[in-house]
Amino acid sequence: MGNDDFDRYERDDDWEKKVPHEELMDTTQLFFPRIRSGPHLAHYYGDQLRMFFVGIAAVMLVLAPFWDSALYVSIPVDIGSALVLVILAAMTHPKKEFVMLLNTIVAALGTAANEVLALVAYFGGSPLVFIGREAIVVGFIFALYFSLKTLRAMRLGQIGRREPPGEMREEIGLGDFRRERSRENRRSLWN
Repeated sequence: MGNDDFDRYERDDDWEKKVPHEELMDTTQLFFPRIRSGPHLAHYYGDQLRMFFVGIAAVMLVLAPFWDSALYVSIPVDIGSALVLVILAAMTHPKKEFVMLLNTIVAALGTAANEVLALVAYFGGSPLVFIGREAIVVGFIFALYFSLKTLRAMRLGQIGRREPPGEMREEIGLGDFRRERSRENRRSLWN
């Protein structure tokens, strides 16, 4: 922009509306530009799912040598599970519903399997294994939540679409609205 353009926008009160490619930033984006507080694409939580899957894989690999029961079985299973999680995280995309279905299945199976292993460790008297497996379970629960939210939005065709406020309200006529409004007002008088 030249100086003339800058002066014109400086004098104009609605300069924000004149520059469509720039967004108004909130305080979080101003000080921490890489942190997003919500989904970048409406109803798509694949970014959060990726973070949980990669985090779970890292925790599984770091804690694998510390599992005290059946090391010859648990280490290969944990390494294989970590690889599957990272592969699924890399394959996650807003247009690939099948991958999101696989993410949901893996998150549900990971939650169930690690909770069973945590309970076995708890009753076996291994507090470190129990705490580690429970941490993994919590990560899988969040991954399951975000994958189910995204899968539901994919099935309903809502990915990338923002609903207008009041979209879930039913359309009613003026007479019905007045009757309902007076009924609500009468209830509030007695409560």
